[in-house]
Amino acid sequence: MKTPPERPAGPWLSFLADLDAALDAPVDFHCIGGFVVSQYYGLARETADLDVLTVIPREAAERVTQLAGKGSVLHRKHRVYIDRVGVANYPADYQDRLVRVFALWPKVRLWALEPHDLALTKLERSNDRDIRDVMFLAEAGLIKRDILVSRFETEFEPYLTGRTPTWNRTTLKIWIDACWPQV
Repeated sequence: MKTPPERPAGPWLSFLADLDAALDAPVDFHCIGGFVVSQYYGLARETADLDVLTVIPREAAERVTQLAGKGSVLHRKHRVYIDRVGVANYPADYQDRLVRVFALWPKVRLWALEPHDLALTKLERSNDRDIRDVMFLAEAGLIKRDILVSRFETEFEPYLTGRTPTWNRTTLKIWIDACWPQV
């Protein structure tokens, strides 16, 4: 397993520095999606958005959208943006396992979901890009089959919204067969 980078690549580095300069107070971002997989966990792929599950304090969320959301001045300048996720399924206790990433700025505080939690957020949609992300996390040794299944059963499946639990369980089985075919 390689060491995570200390800083994101461009244009993310300058985008987040500009956001930090524009904020009045510290804001915590619970980050998911392709930004985390590519910029922190190391999958070589592009993404134009930083998916954010939670913004703390909650009162800062609208200001963040104005400053750095789709169509904002920062978006037009850097061609990347923050996307506040409206509806997503995630493990119940994900906050206990958040990983602080890129501690470079005094006001922009990024927290990534731990790899198993991150993988489970991709379960509902499970498009080709999501499947590649999960396979990368498994091949890099960042997720383990038993932990993924256990977390699905105890912290994810009991709280599902959206498609039926059968869809999610079937998709998880497909992922497991693809990522760990010998087990």
